Amino acid sequence: MYVSETKLTVRYAETDQMGIVHHSCYPVWFEAGRTDFIKKMGLPYSEIEKSGVLLPLIELRCYYKGFSRYEDEITVKTSVKQHNGIKTTFYYEVFKAGSNE
Repeated sequence: MYVSETKLTVRYAETDQMGIVHHSCYPVWFEAGRTDFIKKMGLPYSEIEKSGVLLPLIELRCYYKGFSRYEDEITVKTSVKQHNGIKTTFYYEVFKAGSNE
């Protein structure tokens, strides 16, 4: 199974009043991971769409096991959990650099 790793740095705008990444930022990071995954597989997202194939998000589930703060370095690991020719289920894990969180 291929796993893509996308490195990101938490931006100030992604944090809440408590200085912790707001939960609404994770789907944006997942999109960055998914786009990077597809590009690394040899076909940029834009080329897929030009061929008439669209990849709408129809379901999203998140389990938060830790938190990140401003300027933390994170890695989004992206893989395909299931693909049946019509539907693809992507799997994401977000890790903070230097930890297992």
